[in-house]
Amino acid sequence: MKIIHKENNLILSNEVLDQYHQELESVIKTKSLYLRSNLCLDDLSIETGIPIEHVKQVLSEKLHSTFFEFISKYKIAEAKRLLTKIGDDHFSISNVAIESGFNTDESFVALFKKYTNMSPKNYRIKYFNIDPDSNKSVKN
Repeated sequence: MKIIHKENNLILSNEVLDQYHQELESVIKTKSLYLRSNLCLDDLSIETGIPIEHVKQVLSEKLHSTFFEFISKYKIAEAKRLLTKIGDDHFSISNVAIESGFNTDESFVALFKKYTNMSPKNYRIKYFNIDPDSNKSVKN
């Protein structure tokens, strides 16, 4: 592993950053860590075996995101999957929030709107081409 010490900061080579990036993505997907509502940076470091400072560097330099943004991307993708998988609308928005790893409905709806520019309900309506007045799907 190539590490350069510069002004008390660890600087990893691009090769190591790429390797850590792949490991982060792999572990977060295969273990579905994003579904843990209380997942923190320490947990991600432990699960991957990558030191916290290196995880932060990968997130910052390779992904240009924070830990929260990195995890949120996966939570929103899971929510979209659940919202589009359930055709008869019996799976409530609250249940989608819980199953996607969110702590509250409010945080789920706010973050979903931020990433998709629409509410979870409107996303489901758009996906299934539901007539909001009749609540019936027109998708085949």
